[in-house]
Amino acid sequence: MFESDLKKGMIELKRSWLNGILAGALLISVLSACSKTESPKGADPGSASENGTKAEEKMKLTFWNLDDATTTNSPIVEKLKQEYDIDIDFISSSRDAMKEKLNLMIASNEIPDWWKEPNFPDYDKLIEQGVATEIPQNLIEQHMPKYVSWLKRYLGDDPFKYVRRDDKIYGLPVIWDIGIDGIQLAFRSDWMKKVGIAKTPETLEEMETALTKFRNDDPDGNGKKDTYGITASADNIESMFSSVFGAFDAYPNIFRVKDGKIVRGEIEPGAKEALTVLNRWYKNELIDPEFVVNKGSNVEDKVLADKIGAIEYYWWSFLPGNAFLGGEQWYDKLKKKNPDFNFETVGGVKGPSGSYGISQYNPAFASGIMFGKQLAQDQNKLIKYMQVFEATEFEPAMYELMNFGVEGQHWKKGDKGTVEFIPPYDDEKVRKKAGIGGFSLPGSFNDYNFQTAYTSDQDLRKLAQDTRAKGTQVIDILSPFNKPVYNDYQDKLSQFTLTTYIDFITGRKSLDEFDKFVAEWKKMGGDKVLEEAQKIYDENLK
Repeated sequence: MFESDLKKGMIELKRSWLNGILAGALLISVLSACSKTESPKGADPGSASENGTKAEEKMKLTFWNLDDATTTNSPIVEKLKQEYDIDIDFISSSRDAMKEKLNLMIASNEIPDWWKEPNFPDYDKLIEQGVATEIPQNLIEQHMPKYVSWLKRYLGDDPFKYVRRDDKIYGLPVIWDIGIDGIQLAFRSDWMKKVGIAKTPETLEEMETALTKFRNDDPDGNGKKDTYGITASADNIESMFSSVFGAFDAYPNIFRVKDGKIVRGEIEPGAKEALTVLNRWYKNELIDPEFVVNKGSNVEDKVLADKIGAIEYYWWSFLPGNAFLGGEQWYDKLKKKNPDFNFETVGGVKGPSGSYGISQYNPAFASGIMFGKQLAQDQNKLIKYMQVFEATEFEPAMYELMNFGVEGQHWKKGDKGTVEFIPPYDDEKVRKKAGIGGFSLPGSFNDYNFQTAYTSDQDLRKLAQDTRAKGTQVIDILSPFNKPVYNDYQDKLSQFTLTTYIDFITGRKSLDEFDKFVAEWKKMGGDKVLEEAQKIYDENLK
């Protein structure tokens, strides 16, 4: 997984957790539209009351079983029924069928209680169709305080800005929190030591010195000039040598704001300066010449084959797997071959004016959880859903019960502070039969700082925290908004930019033609794109 796969990797990392333990995110979750009044504890729904009327049934909430759990009699289900005095139903379905099923239910006027994570264009359509209910902000803050606190860490003081329409909130935002600071620039520190570099580069000039030595001074010690300073994959313009563009405060292919005006980095003057540097590096053979044809697997192979000294990628790949997500990362694979190996990471290198950074992903990659319009008339049920979502995603006791089962019976904390399943529950099939880790309730709010406390070695957690803290948070501030004009021109403009940039870097085109490129970009629809983007910013974020 690399450049073009970064966005795919973003979704996949969100949907999966270590060894399938955590419940994956759903494409769309559909619940029964039936709403009933909560009965007193202990009441028998089927019995007659003293006056001869039938006792009211308990409130029923419905959740989706998408992970092939073979029983609904799981520890978490029983706990929720008891804790919240509710009945629970599950609907089994495949993930791929969720969106289609939602559309069919809406078409037949059987609007479900809730569904999740439509993309933003679909979010707006559902609101326009009148099938979703407003979610009062005061109720969210009252019944989901830990969720709101998590959102604010990554979206700021107004975490509902991307889902608010006409001053109303129609979705509980879903974010991929490590997307906002996930990519860093890493240098082979064992190579730096080998070629006489005493500290990790902090400036563009120091980086160029390091890349030059990585190319010319035989850092792998095999007596051949077969190593390069840096590589990339040229199929994702915003992630291609982003740290170099960041050194000139120009980030291609994303919308940012400067002095109240929306800008695109690919046509800013700083981009020309960055391309000038990259062209020099290419001529001096510091850049892997195959970057123009590299795909994700090619880049990974070169890094793992000890051919590349610096790379931009997800920071957890540069650490032992047990420091964060678990599994075997780049670090582990390289460490096996070379005990002296290590990476040193930075959030970017400073350019002439002190600017630095790396383009990241807006964490609000999808809209969120929406509720059916019928819940506007049943606020108690709306609140009950929110309470369950808060508990199962942010309360340790409920979270553990849902994902790992009963401590001491199904799992225990190991010597390194991580979850260890007790046999026979170390077999995923056995866990599924017991209903452990098989349900998403809702499975959308992944606070990685909270969740990795169960999957990362205790003595490596500070390393992960300190490494993550180096990341910059340069994002496309308009990515969550529907942009029809941009959608029409996006592919054409991106392809034109990518092709021209490659020509600039490799020298096929002179950088004297940069102004001509800018003029052509605007003529091809860029002017209309910027006009639309400014309007969206002024109306929603200014």
